[in-house]
Amino acid sequence: MTTHNNNNPLIYCNKVKNPDPAYQVPARHTNRLAFVRDLVNKCDKINIVKSDAAVYMRPALKRTKVFYPDREKAIRALAKVFCEHVNIVTHQVKISLRNAADDTGLSTISEAERKKAEDDPSYSPKPSISRVSRAFKDMIELGWIVAHKEWQVWDKHAGQWLDKYFEVTELFFKALGITPERVAKQRTARLKWLRKNALDNGLTADQLGEMSITEIKERDRLAHYRRVFERIKDKRAITKVKRSMNPKTPEQQRDVARQAVIKKLGAAASMITLSAFKDLVNQELAKLRSIAEYAPPPH
Repeated sequence: MTTHNNNNPLIYCNKVKNPDPAYQVPARHTNRLAFVRDLVNKCDKINIVKSDAAVYMRPALKRTKVFYPDREKAIRALAKVFCEHVNIVTHQVKISLRNAADDTGLSTISEAERKKAEDDPSYSPKPSISRVSRAFKDMIELGWIVAHKEWQVWDKHAGQWLDKYFEVTELFFKALGITPERVAKQRTARLKWLRKNALDNGLTADQLGEMSITEIKERDRLAHYRRVFERIKDKRAITKVKRSMNPKTPEQQRDVARQAVIKKLGAAASMITLSAFKDLVNQELAKLRSIAEYAPPPH
C-alpha cells in the first residue's frame, strides 16, 4: 500500500501495515475433514504463487511483472484461509472476503474511521480490505477462483453488494499439488456421506440423491444469499439497539426496555402482574445492554 505525503508528492512509503499476514486455524475447528487439513498444511509447505500452475497461467495475466513479496504473502494467506473454508462438494468458499481479511490480518482501520467510532459508540468502523481485493483479483486472473458477475447480488435496502459468492477451481488444487483425480475422489466420498446422512440444508437422502452437482451448487448459492441477508438484518438490528441505548442514562435505558416489553406484549400487557412486568423489563434491559456493549460509568 502506497501512502503519499501531501506536502511533497515525491515522498512516499511502500510499507504495508501488516508485512506478514498469516492465518491460524481456530482452536474451535475440531471436526475438520482430513482432506481440508491436508490442504491447509500444504499451504504452509508449498509456495502456491511459485507453483507450476501459477507459472503456467502467467502469460494470461494482465500484469507482466512478478508478484512482489507483499502481494505474494497476501495471496498465500488468502489461499490458506480459503482452504479451511472450502466446500468439498461444491468447491464454494464459505467465508466472506471481509472475514478472510480480518482472519489473516490483511484488513486495516483508518484514523478517520477510528475517530468516527470514538465520537459515536453505535458506529462500527469500516475496515479497508483493498489489499485482499487486489490479491483476490490476481487469484481470479490465475484461474484459481471463479466469481462471476452474475453471481453477485446488490442489496437495495442496505445500499451495498452482498458478500461475494465464489468457488475455487481445479487449477487452485493443482497449485497445491492435489491431482484432479484426488479432488474427484474426495467429492464423491463426501457426497456419498451427505446422501447417506441427509444433512444438506434439510434435504432428505432421496432428494439429495436425485440432485446433480450443478443443482447442489445452485442450492448452496441461494442458501449463501439467504445467510448474508439474515446477517445484514441482524447487523442493522444491533446498530439500532446501540443507538437506542447509547449514550442514554440508566433510567432512560430502562424506559427503552419498558417500551420494548410493552410492544412485545401488545394487548396482553394489561393481563400480567406488576411483578411479572418488572421481571420482563429487567430481562429486556439486560439483553439490550449486552447487545449495546454498555458499560456503566465509574462512580
